[in-house]
Amino acid sequence: MRKKIALVTVSLGMSLILILLNCILEIGQLTVYAAEPSAEDIRVNSEYVIPDGFDWCTYYVVLATNNTGADISVQADFTVFDKAGNVLGRSQDYSDAVKKDQQFILYGQFKNTEIAGAASYKYSFRVATTDNCTYNSVDIDAVNNGECLQVSATNYSEHDIQGVGVRTVFLRNGKAIGFDTVNISDTGYTFHGGSSNSQVVGHNTGRYDTYILTYTSAGNDPLMDF
Repeated sequence: MRKKIALVTVSLGMSLILILLNCILEIGQLTVYAAEPSAEDIRVNSEYVIPDGFDWCTYYVVLATNNTGADISVQADFTVFDKAGNVLGRSQDYSDAVKKDQQFILYGQFKNTEIAGAASYKYSFRVATTDNCTYNSVDIDAVNNGECLQVSATNYSEHDIQGVGVRTVFLRNGKAIGFDTVNISDTGYTFHGGSSNSQVVGHNTGRYDTYILTYTSAGNDPLMDF
């Protein structure tokens, strides 16, 4: 009798252990989340300080690559300091959707009268995942017509999307001499499905021998599958 009681007790104990382990595994499955992208995974390729050509403002331009492993939105905060470390100016920029592994440009724009005596520039990124990237729905073509760059964009999807944000750094002998940015769309900020349009960039840049062009594209509806 005692032997039977002992066997029943052992059996119940094993059953409780198995139930407990199963609960732990189920709880573990419910609490495992994908890692959020980190600004540390944004690789900065180049940084440029570029005058506007009219002695009105200066652009601090960062060329970077999205190495987070995900499509992201990015916000950048730029700050200018003098030699004593005092803040002379601040600027913000953002991109709604940067494709995984895509190169992109963010920049700070500062009035020259406000940053006289500028000694250094600093910036930081904030990133978040997005399901609103339409980069693969758009194609870009750029033609150098001698004085500027004619940039054409086509929305190959059936959906209306936001205008394509084009940003371009112009260089001569390896030095950045100009920067320009345009939004290619049909009406306002909307770029219709199947539509093509174009814009000119670098009209006031002067002579350049090469350029770096990046573009971003985001949908009007973040829940729509592109």
